[in-house]
Amino acid sequence: MLTPGLPGANPAYSIQIRVPSRALTLVQGIIADAPGAVTCQADEAGSGEIHHITLDADSTDTLTWLGSVLQHRLGTDLLHSEDLVFLAASTGKLAQRVCAVTATGHDVALLDADADRRVITHLAEHPLHTDRYTGRSRRVALVTDASAVLDFEPLRAETALPAVESQAVHLHRATGLDVFPLPIAAHGPDDLAAAVRMLAPGFAATILVHTHIQHVHAARAALDTVPHLLLDSVNDGLAVAATAAAVNALRLRSIDPRRARVVLVDPGRGGDLSGLLIAAGIGDLTFYDPVPYGTAPLHQLADGIDLIIDLIGLMAPPPGVPLLRTRPETPPPLAAATTAPRPLHALPGLLTAAITTQRRITPAARLAAVEALAAHARAGELLPPLDHPDLTPAVAAAAARALTETG
Repeated sequence: MLTPGLPGANPAYSIQIRVPSRALTLVQGIIADAPGAVTCQADEAGSGEIHHITLDADSTDTLTWLGSVLQHRLGTDLLHSEDLVFLAASTGKLAQRVCAVTATGHDVALLDADADRRVITHLAEHPLHTDRYTGRSRRVALVTDASAVLDFEPLRAETALPAVESQAVHLHRATGLDVFPLPIAAHGPDDLAAAVRMLAPGFAATILVHTHIQHVHAARAALDTVPHLLLDSVNDGLAVAATAAAVNALRLRSIDPRRARVVLVDPGRGGDLSGLLIAAGIGDLTFYDPVPYGTAPLHQLADGIDLIIDLIGLMAPPPGVPLLRTRPETPPPLAAATTAPRPLHALPGLLTAAITTQRRITPAARLAAVEALAAHARAGELLPPLDHPDLTPAVAAAAARALTETG
Protein backbone atom coordinates (compact mmCIF):
# COMPACT_ATOMS: atom_id res chain seq x y z
CA MET A 1 0.00 0.00 0.00
CA LEU A 2 1.28 3.43 -0.91
CA THR A 3 1.89 6.10 1.71
CA PRO A 4 -0.47 9.11 1.42
CA GLY A 5 1.17 12.34 0.34
CA LEU A 6 0.92 15.79 1.86
CA PRO A 7 -2.42 17.21 3.03
CA GLY A 8 -4.08 19.98 1.02
CA ALA A 9 -4.95 18.09 -2.14
CA ASN A 10 -8.32 18.59 -3.83
CA PRO A 11 -10.38 15.84 -5.52
CA ALA A 12 -11.27 18.37 -8.22
CA TYR A 13 -7.71 17.76 -9.51
CA SER A 14 -7.74 13.99 -9.55
CA ILE A 15 -6.61 11.13 -11.75
CA GLN A 16 -6.93 7.38 -11.43
CA ILE A 17 -4.25 5.06 -12.74
CA ARG A 18 -3.81 1.31 -13.03
CA VAL A 19 -0.30 -0.12 -12.57
CA PRO A 20 1.25 -3.51 -11.79
CA SER A 21 2.67 -4.16 -8.32
CA ARG A 22 6.23 -3.78 -9.54
CA ALA A 23 5.56 -0.10 -10.35
CA LEU A 24 4.38 0.92 -6.86
CA THR A 25 7.79 2.06 -5.66
CA LEU A 26 8.24 4.23 -8.74
CA VAL A 27 4.77 5.78 -8.24
CA GLN A 28 5.64 6.58 -4.63
CA GLY A 29 8.82 8.30 -5.77
CA ILE A 30 6.89 10.39 -8.28
CA ILE A 31 4.48 11.50 -5.53
CA ALA A 32 7.42 12.51 -3.35
CA ASP A 33 8.89 14.60 -6.18
CA ALA A 34 5.65 16.41 -7.00
CA PRO A 35 5.83 20.23 -6.97
CA GLY A 36 2.65 20.48 -4.89
CA ALA A 37 0.58 18.45 -2.45
CA VAL A 38 -0.59 15.03 -3.66
CA THR A 39 -2.60 12.46 -1.73
CA CYS A 40 -3.12 8.93 -2.89
CA GLN A 41 -5.42 6.00 -2.29
CA ALA A 42 -4.54 2.54 -3.58
CA ASP A 43 -6.79 -0.51 -3.50
CA GLU A 44 -5.61 -4.05 -2.94
CA ALA A 45 -4.18 -5.69 -6.01
CA GLY A 46 -6.74 -7.28 -8.29
CA SER A 47 -6.29 -9.93 -10.96
CA GLY A 48 -2.73 -10.14 -12.17
CA GLU A 49 -1.51 -8.00 -9.26
CA ILE A 50 -2.94 -4.80 -10.79
CA HIS A 51 -3.49 -1.82 -8.50
CA HIS A 52 -6.05 0.97 -8.96
CA ILE A 53 -4.58 4.19 -7.56
CA THR A 54 -6.35 7.53 -7.15
CA LEU A 55 -4.12 10.60 -7.00
CA ASP A 56 -5.53 13.96 -5.82
CA ALA A 57 -3.39 17.04 -6.54
CA ASP A 58 -3.66 20.55 -5.13
CA SER A 59 -3.89 22.46 -8.43
CA THR A 60 -4.03 22.22 -12.21
CA ASP A 61 -0.26 22.72 -12.40
CA THR A 62 0.47 19.80 -10.06
CA LEU A 63 -2.05 17.58 -11.85
CA THR A 64 -0.52 18.40 -15.26
CA TRP A 65 2.95 17.63 -13.88
CA LEU A 66 1.73 14.31 -12.47
CA GLY A 67 0.16 13.22 -15.74
CA SER A 68 3.27 14.06 -17.73
CA VAL A 69 5.76 12.48 -15.34
CA LEU A 70 3.69 9.32 -14.84
CA GLN A 71 3.55 8.82 -18.61
CA HIS A 72 7.28 9.44 -18.97
CA ARG A 73 8.63 7.39 -16.05
CA LEU A 74 6.19 4.47 -16.04
CA GLY A 75 5.95 3.94 -19.78
CA THR A 76 4.26 0.62 -20.50
CA ASP A 77 3.72 0.02 -16.76
CA LEU A 78 1.07 2.75 -16.85
CA LEU A 79 -1.79 0.51 -17.93
CA HIS A 80 -4.50 3.16 -17.75
CA SER A 81 -4.93 6.82 -16.72
CA GLU A 82 -8.19 8.74 -16.41
CA ASP A 83 -9.12 12.23 -15.18
CA LEU A 84 -11.89 11.61 -12.64
CA VAL A 85 -13.45 15.06 -13.02
CA PHE A 86 -14.08 14.49 -16.71
CA LEU A 87 -15.23 10.93 -16.02
CA ALA A 88 -17.86 12.21 -13.58
CA ALA A 89 -18.94 14.93 -16.00
CA SER A 90 -19.25 12.51 -18.93
CA THR A 91 -21.96 10.50 -17.16
CA GLY A 92 -24.31 13.48 -17.20
CA LYS A 93 -24.53 13.27 -13.34
CA LEU A 94 -28.32 12.77 -13.46
CA ALA A 95 -30.63 10.14 -14.94
CA GLN A 96 -34.37 9.81 -15.44
CA ARG A 97 -36.34 6.91 -14.00
CA VAL A 98 -39.76 5.51 -14.88
CA CYS A 99 -42.18 5.68 -11.95
CA ALA A 100 -45.14 3.99 -13.62
CA VAL A 101 -45.36 0.19 -13.61
CA THR A 102 -44.64 -1.28 -17.06
CA ALA A 103 -44.35 -5.00 -16.26
CA THR A 104 -47.35 -6.21 -18.29
CA GLY A 105 -49.31 -5.21 -21.36
CA HIS A 106 -52.11 -4.08 -19.08
CA ASP A 107 -49.68 -1.73 -17.29
CA VAL A 108 -48.47 -0.26 -20.57
CA ALA A 109 -52.04 0.29 -21.76
CA LEU A 110 -52.53 2.67 -18.85
CA LEU A 111 -49.94 4.92 -20.55
CA ASP A 112 -51.63 4.87 -23.96
CA ALA A 113 -53.49 7.65 -25.72
CA ASP A 114 -56.95 6.53 -24.58
CA ALA A 115 -55.81 6.54 -20.95
CA ASP A 116 -54.13 9.94 -21.38
CA ARG A 117 -57.28 11.35 -22.98
CA ARG A 118 -59.34 10.45 -19.90
CA VAL A 119 -56.89 12.17 -17.52
CA ILE A 120 -56.52 15.25 -19.77
CA THR A 121 -60.30 15.59 -20.05
CA HIS A 122 -60.52 15.52 -16.26
CA LEU A 123 -57.75 18.11 -15.87
CA ALA A 124 -59.37 20.40 -18.41
CA GLU A 125 -62.45 20.42 -16.19
CA HIS A 126 -60.52 20.43 -12.87
CA PRO A 127 -57.23 22.34 -13.39
CA LEU A 128 -56.46 22.37 -9.66
CA HIS A 129 -56.03 18.59 -9.83
CA THR A 130 -52.92 18.79 -12.04
CA ASP A 131 -50.47 18.07 -9.23
CA ARG A 132 -52.63 15.18 -8.04
CA TYR A 133 -52.54 13.34 -11.38
CA THR A 134 -49.11 14.28 -12.76
CA GLY A 135 -45.53 14.35 -11.50
CA ARG A 136 -45.35 18.15 -11.57
CA SER A 137 -45.46 18.50 -7.79
CA ARG A 138 -42.01 16.91 -7.44
CA ARG A 139 -40.33 18.50 -10.49
CA VAL A 140 -38.07 21.54 -10.19
CA ALA A 141 -36.53 23.49 -13.07
CA LEU A 142 -32.96 24.61 -12.39
CA VAL A 143 -32.52 27.46 -14.87
CA THR A 144 -29.51 29.56 -15.83
CA ASP A 145 -28.72 32.05 -18.57
CA ALA A 146 -25.00 31.34 -17.96
CA SER A 147 -24.36 34.98 -17.04
CA ALA A 148 -22.61 34.27 -13.70
CA VAL A 149 -21.00 30.83 -13.77
CA LEU A 150 -18.16 30.60 -11.25
CA ASP A 151 -15.52 33.19 -12.23
CA PHE A 152 -16.19 33.04 -15.96
CA GLU A 153 -17.45 35.81 -18.20
CA PRO A 154 -20.93 35.10 -19.63
CA LEU A 155 -20.84 31.73 -21.37
CA ARG A 156 -22.76 29.89 -24.06
CA ALA A 157 -25.72 28.30 -22.31
CA GLU A 158 -24.63 24.70 -22.87
CA THR A 159 -21.17 25.41 -21.40
CA ALA A 160 -22.81 25.96 -18.01
CA LEU A 161 -24.26 22.43 -17.92
CA PRO A 162 -21.57 20.83 -15.68
CA ALA A 163 -22.12 23.43 -12.93
CA VAL A 164 -25.91 23.26 -13.20
CA GLU A 165 -25.90 19.46 -13.21
CA SER A 166 -23.75 19.40 -10.06
CA GLN A 167 -26.12 21.78 -8.31
CA ALA A 168 -29.06 19.64 -9.41
CA VAL A 169 -27.43 16.56 -7.86
CA HIS A 170 -26.91 18.36 -4.54
CA LEU A 171 -30.49 19.68 -4.47
CA HIS A 172 -31.92 16.26 -5.33
CA ARG A 173 -29.90 14.62 -2.55
CA ALA A 174 -31.05 17.21 -0.03
CA THR A 175 -34.75 17.31 -0.98
CA GLY A 176 -35.59 14.11 -2.84
CA LEU A 177 -37.20 16.23 -5.57
CA ASP A 178 -36.57 15.68 -9.28
CA VAL A 179 -34.36 18.58 -10.33
CA PHE A 180 -33.82 19.26 -14.04
CA PRO A 181 -30.81 21.36 -15.17
CA LEU A 182 -31.97 23.76 -17.91
CA PRO A 183 -29.50 26.24 -19.40
CA ILE A 184 -31.41 28.86 -21.39
CA ALA A 185 -30.01 30.66 -24.43
CA ALA A 186 -31.40 34.00 -23.27
CA HIS A 187 -30.31 37.34 -24.70
CA GLY A 188 -31.29 39.31 -21.62
CA PRO A 189 -33.55 39.25 -18.56
CA ASP A 190 -36.70 39.53 -20.70
CA ASP A 191 -35.79 36.34 -22.55
CA LEU A 192 -35.01 34.65 -19.25
CA ALA A 193 -38.36 35.65 -17.77
CA ALA A 194 -40.16 34.50 -20.93
CA ALA A 195 -38.45 31.11 -20.74
CA VAL A 196 -39.43 30.65 -17.08
CA ARG A 197 -42.98 31.66 -17.93
CA MET A 198 -43.14 29.03 -20.69
CA LEU A 199 -41.63 26.32 -18.50
CA ALA A 200 -43.83 27.05 -15.47
CA PRO A 201 -46.77 24.76 -16.37
CA GLY A 202 -44.54 21.68 -16.15
CA PHE A 203 -42.71 22.39 -12.88
CA ALA A 204 -43.65 22.92 -9.24
CA ALA A 205 -40.94 25.58 -8.93
CA THR A 206 -38.08 27.22 -10.80
CA ILE A 207 -34.71 28.14 -9.31
CA LEU A 208 -32.40 30.61 -11.01
CA VAL A 209 -28.76 29.60 -10.53
CA HIS A 210 -25.46 30.84 -11.97
CA THR A 211 -27.35 33.92 -13.16
CA HIS A 212 -26.21 37.52 -12.68
CA ILE A 213 -28.06 39.17 -9.81
CA GLN A 214 -29.28 42.01 -12.04
CA HIS A 215 -30.83 39.44 -14.36
CA VAL A 216 -32.40 37.74 -11.35
CA HIS A 217 -33.95 41.03 -10.17
CA ALA A 218 -35.30 41.82 -13.64
CA ALA A 219 -36.71 38.32 -14.15
CA ARG A 220 -38.39 38.39 -10.74
CA ALA A 221 -39.99 41.74 -11.54
CA ALA A 222 -41.23 40.49 -14.92
CA LEU A 223 -42.69 37.35 -13.32
CA ASP A 224 -44.27 39.10 -10.34
CA THR A 225 -47.80 38.48 -11.60
CA VAL A 226 -47.14 34.89 -12.73
CA PRO A 227 -48.53 32.33 -10.23
CA HIS A 228 -45.34 30.28 -10.07
CA LEU A 229 -42.83 29.53 -7.31
CA LEU A 230 -39.56 31.26 -8.25
CA LEU A 231 -36.43 31.03 -6.12
CA ASP A 232 -32.82 31.93 -6.78
CA SER A 233 -29.48 30.84 -5.37
CA VAL A 234 -28.48 34.33 -4.16
CA ASN A 235 -31.56 35.63 -2.33
CA ASP A 236 -32.81 32.22 -1.20
CA GLY A 237 -29.40 30.64 -0.73
CA LEU A 238 -26.25 32.64 -0.24
CA ALA A 239 -27.84 35.71 1.39
CA VAL A 240 -29.56 33.55 4.02
CA ALA A 241 -26.40 31.56 4.78
CA ALA A 242 -24.23 34.69 4.92
CA THR A 243 -26.61 36.36 7.36
CA ALA A 244 -26.62 33.33 9.66
CA ALA A 245 -22.82 33.14 9.51
CA ALA A 246 -22.52 36.87 10.29
CA VAL A 247 -24.82 36.60 13.31
CA ASN A 248 -22.88 33.62 14.66
CA ALA A 249 -19.53 35.32 13.97
CA LEU A 250 -20.58 38.19 16.21
CA ARG A 251 -22.08 35.97 18.91
CA LEU A 252 -18.91 33.84 19.06
CA ARG A 253 -17.07 37.02 20.09
CA SER A 254 -19.83 37.94 22.59
CA ILE A 255 -20.92 40.92 20.48
CA ASP A 256 -24.61 41.76 20.50
CA PRO A 257 -25.63 42.07 16.81
CA ARG A 258 -27.75 45.07 17.72
CA ARG A 259 -24.62 46.93 18.85
CA ALA A 260 -22.30 45.62 16.15
CA ARG A 261 -20.86 47.67 13.32
CA VAL A 262 -20.83 45.58 10.15
CA VAL A 263 -19.49 46.65 6.75
CA LEU A 264 -20.94 45.04 3.64
CA VAL A 265 -18.49 45.30 0.74
CA ASP A 266 -20.13 45.59 -2.70
CA PRO A 267 -23.70 45.12 -1.45
CA GLY A 268 -25.18 45.06 -4.97
CA ARG A 269 -23.89 41.50 -5.42
CA GLY A 270 -25.74 40.18 -2.41
CA GLY A 271 -29.37 40.46 -3.47
CA ASP A 272 -31.47 40.73 -0.33
CA LEU A 273 -28.47 40.24 1.96
CA SER A 274 -28.54 43.82 3.27
CA GLY A 275 -32.24 43.58 4.13
CA LEU A 276 -31.72 40.26 5.85
CA LEU A 277 -28.83 41.58 7.93
CA ILE A 278 -31.00 44.43 9.16
CA ALA A 279 -33.95 42.08 9.80
CA ALA A 280 -31.61 39.78 11.76
CA GLY A 281 -30.83 42.64 14.14
CA ILE A 282 -27.57 44.13 12.85
CA GLY A 283 -27.66 47.57 14.41
CA ASP A 284 -25.09 49.43 12.30
CA LEU A 285 -24.68 48.36 8.68
CA THR A 286 -22.37 50.29 6.36
CA PHE A 287 -22.32 49.75 2.58
CA TYR A 288 -18.91 50.04 0.99
CA ASP A 289 -17.97 50.03 -2.70
CA PRO A 290 -14.20 49.58 -3.15
CA VAL A 291 -14.26 50.20 -6.91
CA PRO A 292 -14.37 54.03 -6.75
CA TYR A 293 -12.73 54.42 -3.32
CA GLY A 294 -10.18 51.60 -3.02
CA THR A 295 -9.46 50.08 0.38
CA ALA A 296 -7.73 53.02 2.08
CA PRO A 297 -10.93 54.48 3.64
CA LEU A 298 -11.85 51.01 4.87
CA HIS A 299 -8.48 50.78 6.65
CA GLN A 300 -9.15 54.13 8.27
CA LEU A 301 -12.46 52.86 9.65
CA ALA A 302 -11.02 49.55 10.82
CA ASP A 303 -10.85 50.32 14.55
CA GLY A 304 -14.61 50.66 14.80
CA ILE A 305 -15.58 47.68 12.64
CA ASP A 306 -16.73 44.41 14.22
CA LEU A 307 -17.13 42.42 10.99
CA ILE A 308 -16.56 42.86 7.25
CA ILE A 309 -18.71 40.84 4.87
CA ASP A 310 -16.78 40.75 1.61
CA LEU A 311 -18.76 39.98 -1.57
CA ILE A 312 -16.10 41.03 -4.06
CA GLY A 313 -12.83 39.53 -2.79
CA LEU A 314 -10.82 42.39 -1.30
CA MET A 315 -7.16 42.23 -2.24
CA ALA A 316 -6.01 44.00 0.94
CA PRO A 317 -8.60 43.95 3.73
CA PRO A 318 -7.81 45.78 6.98
CA PRO A 319 -5.66 43.55 9.20
CA GLY A 320 -7.14 42.41 12.47
CA VAL A 321 -10.81 42.87 11.45
CA PRO A 322 -12.84 39.63 11.23
CA LEU A 323 -13.64 38.99 7.58
CA LEU A 324 -16.46 36.84 6.18
CA ARG A 325 -15.76 36.13 2.52
CA THR A 326 -18.73 35.08 0.41
CA ARG A 327 -18.66 35.31 -3.38
CA PRO A 328 -22.02 34.79 -5.14
CA GLU A 329 -20.23 33.64 -8.30
CA THR A 330 -17.77 31.34 -6.53
CA PRO A 331 -19.07 29.68 -3.36
CA PRO A 332 -16.38 28.14 -1.16
CA PRO A 333 -15.49 24.46 -1.50
CA LEU A 334 -17.87 21.99 0.10
CA ALA A 335 -15.24 21.14 2.70
CA ALA A 336 -15.34 24.76 3.91
CA ALA A 337 -19.10 24.73 4.36
CA THR A 338 -18.94 24.82 8.15
CA THR A 339 -17.18 28.19 8.10
CA ALA A 340 -18.21 29.83 4.81
CA PRO A 341 -21.73 30.31 3.44
CA ARG A 342 -23.00 28.27 0.51
CA PRO A 343 -26.37 28.50 -1.27
CA LEU A 344 -26.99 24.86 -0.34
CA HIS A 345 -27.17 25.71 3.36
CA ALA A 346 -30.60 27.29 2.93
CA LEU A 347 -31.85 26.71 -0.61
CA PRO A 348 -32.98 23.07 -0.21
CA GLY A 349 -35.02 23.89 2.89
CA LEU A 350 -36.60 27.00 1.39
CA LEU A 351 -37.45 25.08 -1.80
CA THR A 352 -39.08 22.33 0.26
CA ALA A 353 -41.08 24.90 2.23
CA ALA A 354 -42.26 26.69 -0.92
CA ILE A 355 -43.45 23.49 -2.57
CA THR A 356 -45.02 22.11 0.61
CA THR A 357 -47.01 25.26 1.36
CA GLN A 358 -47.47 26.33 -2.28
CA ARG A 359 -46.45 29.84 -1.24
CA ARG A 360 -43.74 32.14 -2.53
CA ILE A 361 -40.73 32.65 -0.32
CA THR A 362 -41.05 35.89 1.65
CA PRO A 363 -38.56 37.96 3.67
CA ALA A 364 -40.11 36.46 6.81
CA ALA A 365 -39.39 32.94 5.54
CA ARG A 366 -35.78 33.86 4.76
CA LEU A 367 -35.34 35.33 8.23
CA ALA A 368 -36.78 32.15 9.76
CA ALA A 369 -34.25 30.18 7.71
CA VAL A 370 -31.46 32.42 9.03
CA GLU A 371 -32.47 31.67 12.61
CA ALA A 372 -32.67 27.92 11.93
CA LEU A 373 -29.22 27.87 10.33
CA ALA A 374 -27.65 29.88 13.14
CA ALA A 375 -29.22 27.64 15.77
CA HIS A 376 -27.96 24.40 14.18
CA ALA A 377 -24.30 25.44 13.97
CA ARG A 378 -22.03 23.43 16.22
CA ALA A 379 -20.14 25.12 19.05
CA GLY A 380 -17.42 27.38 17.69
CA GLU A 381 -18.62 27.24 14.06
CA LEU A 382 -20.47 29.78 11.93
CA LEU A 383 -22.77 27.37 10.11
CA PRO A 384 -23.84 23.74 10.34
CA PRO A 385 -22.11 21.32 7.96
CA LEU A 386 -24.00 20.60 4.76
CA ASP A 387 -24.33 16.93 5.70
CA HIS A 388 -26.07 17.75 9.00
CA PRO A 389 -29.09 15.39 8.93
CA ASP A 390 -31.46 17.99 10.39
CA LEU A 391 -30.33 20.91 8.23
CA THR A 392 -32.86 20.84 5.39
CA PRO A 393 -35.80 19.67 7.56
CA ALA A 394 -35.12 22.40 10.13
CA VAL A 395 -34.89 25.18 7.55
CA ALA A 396 -37.96 23.86 5.74
CA ALA A 397 -40.03 23.66 8.93
CA ALA A 398 -39.04 27.15 10.08
CA ALA A 399 -39.73 28.69 6.68
CA ALA A 400 -43.03 26.85 6.28
CA ARG A 401 -44.21 28.18 9.66
CA ALA A 402 -43.32 31.70 8.62
CA LEU A 403 -45.11 31.33 5.27
CA THR A 404 -48.22 29.90 6.92
CA GLU A 405 -48.33 32.50 9.69
CA THR A 406 -47.93 35.43 7.29
CA GLY A 407 -50.43 34.02 4.81
